[in-house]
Amino acid sequence: MSGTSAADRARELHGGGQLAAAEPLYRAALQAEPQDLGLTRDLAVLLMQARREAEAAALLDRPELLARADADLLTVLALCLRASGRHERALQVAQQLVTVDAGASLGWLLLGSLQVLLGAAAPGEAALRRCVAIEPALAEAWHYLGESLQQQGRWDEAIAAYGVAARRQPADGINVAVCHELAGRLATAEAGYRDMLRLMPGRADLLARLAQVQAMQCRFEAEAASTAALAQALGRPLAADDAPEPFILSWLDLDPAVRAATLRRHARRIQTAVTPLPPAARDPRGGGPLRLGYLSADFGPHAVGELVRGHFAAHDRSRFQVTGYSLRAHQGPVAEEIRRGFDAFVDCDGLSDRAVAEAIRADGIDVLIDMTGFTHGARPRILAMRPAPLQLGWLGFVHGHQAPWLDALLLDEHVRPAGLSWPYDDRVVDLPGTLLPGSPFPAGRRDRARFGWPEDVVVLASFNNAYKLGPPLLAAWAEILRRAPRAILVVYLPAAAREDFLQLWSAQGGAGDRLHLVDKLPGDQHADRCASCDLLLDAFRYQGGATSMQAVASGLPVLTWGGGVTPLQRLGVSLNRFLGLDDLVCPDAGSYVDRAVALCSDSAQVQAVRDRLRVQAVQRGLFEARRAAAAIEQAVLRLVA
Repeated sequence: MSGTSAADRARELHGGGQLAAAEPLYRAALQAEPQDLGLTRDLAVLLMQARREAEAAALLDRPELLARADADLLTVLALCLRASGRHERALQVAQQLVTVDAGASLGWLLLGSLQVLLGAAAPGEAALRRCVAIEPALAEAWHYLGESLQQQGRWDEAIAAYGVAARRQPADGINVAVCHELAGRLATAEAGYRDMLRLMPGRADLLARLAQVQAMQCRFEAEAASTAALAQALGRPLAADDAPEPFILSWLDLDPAVRAATLRRHARRIQTAVTPLPPAARDPRGGGPLRLGYLSADFGPHAVGELVRGHFAAHDRSRFQVTGYSLRAHQGPVAEEIRRGFDAFVDCDGLSDRAVAEAIRADGIDVLIDMTGFTHGARPRILAMRPAPLQLGWLGFVHGHQAPWLDALLLDEHVRPAGLSWPYDDRVVDLPGTLLPGSPFPAGRRDRARFGWPEDVVVLASFNNAYKLGPPLLAAWAEILRRAPRAILVVYLPAAAREDFLQLWSAQGGAGDRLHLVDKLPGDQHADRCASCDLLLDAFRYQGGATSMQAVASGLPVLTWGGGVTPLQRLGVSLNRFLGLDDLVCPDAGSYVDRAVALCSDSAQVQAVRDRLRVQAVQRGLFEARRAAAAIEQAVLRLVA
């Protein structure tokens, strides 16, 4: 059979859907005509249809073909590279494609989608808007436009884009619900997740987000049901695109082994989607100051930003050069103070993951400390490319990561005591004292009249986020008020959480006339509010970090439960143990109640605890930025050596 007749027959079979029969004929035709672009492209299309995208990409991605490639061949190659997870190479091909044919909507779709996938949201938005201007009905372009807008925090614009995509791709309803959640419309988000679960039952990512928004509204009974369904889903093989968010898994009530296995799967997906950079040429042991880099999405007005505002300036410049890599743009005094603390500061908002990784490599960073982990704004693919010889995780995600791109996690002996099970693969290095860094917080001024509280009562308080609470904690609080008639309880709650909180509080028999629900206040005003309280009641399942540090700075002691088994359940334990306030760490819920009641019944004892707290905070350097900076330096030097 001649090459031409083989090609004709191959195309006939291919057009009839007989892929297996057509493939050997294509290959026979190509043996006779190896430079035929059309034959090569058609065979690649067949391989792509057979879900063999990597083979198709290898067939097309050859210099002798690309030198004379047309738009059709470049389109197939970019599609196959994208499907194979080779996003950086696919982006290069897409850029060549829009140069060859600037009027093709698919070229702009590929370019924009790949920029979004690689973390360059703003350039991706521009390309995708060109695409929908050419072809307004292209649902995939609207989907990626929604992703680009979501990455930029433009929730309502993202909802509009996802809404257009959802007319053709109903699964985009998930993204609509996520944006409503991020915009604070929790009831709307919950309804959206429920709708999507009816369409896609058993999805672990949907169940996790549903449980989270229910917890954020203090709908704890509904959250427990969603978490139970999530646990069942995680016990089965998940779809390839079903990836529940690690941060949500870190605090929901799940089996630790299941949580660890799910995180390991998540990290593996990230690792296989990137091409690592070549090994670093610089040896960190080669002499001179070590180049220390910090990577974070939270160098601004955020709980992490407040904790580290003085940290970076406190490093020893005779031994370290310190560079910050900011994944999100921030403004304001906190952001400005953080920027000033670095020797160099790189705004990475809008750069692709590879561009950030290459910038870190070009700067010769010896040790890179990731401060975001898997929290909002994280871009772990940057770390998966291995831009630095030594990479550590600290502070942002106080939990196991299962991340092969991290050489160690910086924790402390209190959040991960030696006797507790650690089902994660991560190596742990304990910082001395507490992993919580020290930066100045406003001290606050006592002024009960301003907040409407009597002088002759004991003011108990909770300023943690609503999702950190739960029925066992509310039961303990209700019991404390029953046994302490001179006490009132002040609880920060957003409006969306109040109705269900009050229903649960009433069901627990909580004293309604001694419960005060309060709003969020600016930093200085909140410090005054803390200074006007007597005792902060920490949460059980996710304890306060920056919240508790602010309380201590205002002279407000923190009563905490010491029975937790995850690092997030032991942040308050770490703080109190560091301060030598072991009497404020309670082994169980009963002793938590008893200790609170005892303090409520003796104002002199409360004052003695407050006095001891102030002395210990100063003597142990809790708010001295140099404390944590020096601890990290020593850990880094040991690891480098």
